[in-house]
Amino acid sequence: MENVSDPHADQQLVGVVLEMADADDKLDEETKLLILAALEGSDQLRAALATDTTGIPQQLRHPHVAPRETEPVGAFLDSVSVAGFRGIGRKAVLPLHPAPGLTVVSGRNGSGKSSFSEALEYAVSGNSYRWKNKRNATVWESSWRNLHRPSPCEIRIGLAVEGAGVTTVGVDWPTDAALHEPITWVQRLGEKRSEGTESLGWQAAVELYRPILSYDELGGLFDEGPSVLYDALAKVLGLEQIADADKRLADELKLCKEPRTEASGLIRNLKVALAQSNDERAAAALTRVKKRTADLDAVTQLAIGARTSAADGVLYDLRRIAALSIPSPEAVQSAVVVLRAKVAEVADSSDDALQASERKAHLLELALDYQRDHRGVECPLCGVGSLDDDWRDRVQSELDAASARIKKYRLVQTELRTARATLIDLINKVSDASPIPTVTLESLQTYRDAVEAWINVPGNGGQLADHVEHNYSALADALGKLRQEAESELADREDKWAPLAASLIAWVSKEREARHADPFVKSLETARKWMKSNAAMLRNQRLQPIASHAAHIWGALRQESNVDLGAIKLDGTGTQRRVVLEAEVDGAPAGALGVMSQGELHGLALALFLPRAASADSPFRFIVLDDPIQAMDPSKVDGFVRVIEELAQTRQVIVFSHDDRLASSIRQLGVEARILEVTRGAASTVTVADAVNPAQRFVHDAFAIAKDPNVPDAMKRRVLPGLCRLAIEAAARQVFYAKRHRTGARREHTEELWSQARTVPASVALALRGDPSADISSWRSQSPSRRAAMGIAGGGVHDGLRGDALDAAHDLKRTVADLLDAK
Repeated sequence: MENVSDPHADQQLVGVVLEMADADDKLDEETKLLILAALEGSDQLRAALATDTTGIPQQLRHPHVAPRETEPVGAFLDSVSVAGFRGIGRKAVLPLHPAPGLTVVSGRNGSGKSSFSEALEYAVSGNSYRWKNKRNATVWESSWRNLHRPSPCEIRIGLAVEGAGVTTVGVDWPTDAALHEPITWVQRLGEKRSEGTESLGWQAAVELYRPILSYDELGGLFDEGPSVLYDALAKVLGLEQIADADKRLADELKLCKEPRTEASGLIRNLKVALAQSNDERAAAALTRVKKRTADLDAVTQLAIGARTSAADGVLYDLRRIAALSIPSPEAVQSAVVVLRAKVAEVADSSDDALQASERKAHLLELALDYQRDHRGVECPLCGVGSLDDDWRDRVQSELDAASARIKKYRLVQTELRTARATLIDLINKVSDASPIPTVTLESLQTYRDAVEAWINVPGNGGQLADHVEHNYSALADALGKLRQEAESELADREDKWAPLAASLIAWVSKEREARHADPFVKSLETARKWMKSNAAMLRNQRLQPIASHAAHIWGALRQESNVDLGAIKLDGTGTQRRVVLEAEVDGAPAGALGVMSQGELHGLALALFLPRAASADSPFRFIVLDDPIQAMDPSKVDGFVRVIEELAQTRQVIVFSHDDRLASSIRQLGVEARILEVTRGAASTVTVADAVNPAQRFVHDAFAIAKDPNVPDAMKRRVLPGLCRLAIEAAARQVFYAKRHRTGARREHTEELWSQARTVPASVALALRGDPSADISSWRSQSPSRRAAMGIAGGGVHDGLRGDALDAAHDLKRTVADLLDAK
């Protein structure tokens, strides 16, 4: 399975490779095309190889075109709702603020806090690192349903999607469903549910940007061997695209080489077999296949036995003998019977009788002519009788009878000649057979003698019939034996030739494939060699911006550490791949992994992977960290808070933690954050309380100052108006951002609008009306507290507080609460 990829990052990498390839004068255009296609995907590489589809082996043609991936949607988290899953029984909701900012979800171990994190990770990615990679994963997977309320078992993730507004991701498990048999769906506000989560387009992005990072995952990066960290970095940086490209080139190169490898193996064995054969075709085939570029059509014709002339030699002669034929017994017998019948008919009348009849008929014809001119006279020959009409009628009858006998006799003579010619023609249809060099046919001479006797015919018709009748059986018997012998010899030769012919056909087929593929082998080899030689440069060039950002983060996290992070490089390939992390300990060079504590290693992991999670290309407007500080010492916790404070300027940062040091550090450093408290009651009942959010924290600070007797009144009058302004603006910002993101507004546009609100009324107008110039006088007038607080936050900042400090704090509290309720 190929790694998923981010199209934006991929295009950036393609651009870098294109520049490098264009700068290399040794690469031809075809090789450059293959390199770029390999980086883009298997289908693209195959398409590049199959540009000339008539010249590509069949296995290189892939008509399937991968469907276009859904463009990933940008989204903030609005809520996480869980029921019957892990440590949460009855439905519990984690409300979130869908905008940039920091939210800390705190709670003791076992409170159900991590169940929200795991539910979110499962809904977004379809899995959980904790289940997938822990050694006791089987235990985790067997206890995923809540023990107290296993049903209904469901997860709902509320999203504020850019361009689409409120969207819900749902995961439902029927009562008997296994962990990996959920029903998943996505529903946008006002639309029907769509099955699955593919419409979000997050399948690739969740692997590339890792928006959810847990303590277990960060620790596993260093515990599971050098290749694990390498692969993780390669994936989130899109560097696996280089390895994928090399693998694609290698796979296609292997495919293209296979026909030539197979053809070479076939021809080696075939040459040996042909040389050992005594078949004349084998010798001819061997001559053809030994040529540098064999004529494949000629070899094919030879293999399938195509023959046209006597030049084919022994086989031709054997086939000719096997095809010899003589007239059928029925034809011969019929001709003999006819001949004998005609001979008998002729024998019934002699030639002398025929001549006498002809002379008499001639004489009578003369007499009739005489009678027509001299009617009634006496016969001039004998003087007896009168040549009258009676005589004429009688003579005419005799003349007619004689003419009929003469005609019949002549017809019988013609039929006799025809019958003899027919039989002679049958005799002449019998062909002789010549001896075949190198082949002994035992019955050949017998057949030749029979043919000699057969064609030595007598002249007399009756004798001819007897001759044919006497010699036919011997001829037929001799021919049958000769043909059988020739066919047997042919069959024996064909049996020996058939395997060679099959081998020739197989070789021709494979050789054709090889000739089609050969041109691509060279290009693929060149492309792969170039890719390998430039891979290290590409990897580290791609890593450099992330490494710089990681160094910046480490600079904040290191807090009192004597380990200074140096260069970060990806080194090696295959089983030798690893991440080289250079460091200095008190100025002395050292390998980072060997000198860092467990807490420092977790800090380093965060430094390496937070930059990618915060990438501008990531569709996730949120970053979720589960228990990231449990191995850190107090000083590094402060550094961590500074890091997430910076991230929260552009990202919704959610940190799950059971460690009170995080909330304490946030308060001590004055970092604006919302803190939610998760508690667990009986029967896995989990509740979430809003411990403090930025606006409420300013309110608390206002009360603290107002109630503190040690703070001079003059100080209170100067400070409280500023806290009022900060609290109201923080509440307005929270409301405005939440409303905007729930409608699908883009973050950049939201921030631009907020920057236009330069006064407290403008900020409140944006929150309530969406327009900084909107009239909010009616809203202010609805409550005396609102009028007072807004006045203090406005003119009071310059003039100072004029009323009671504690009253001002109460007015501020009610005003902030009213604003937050407007969400």
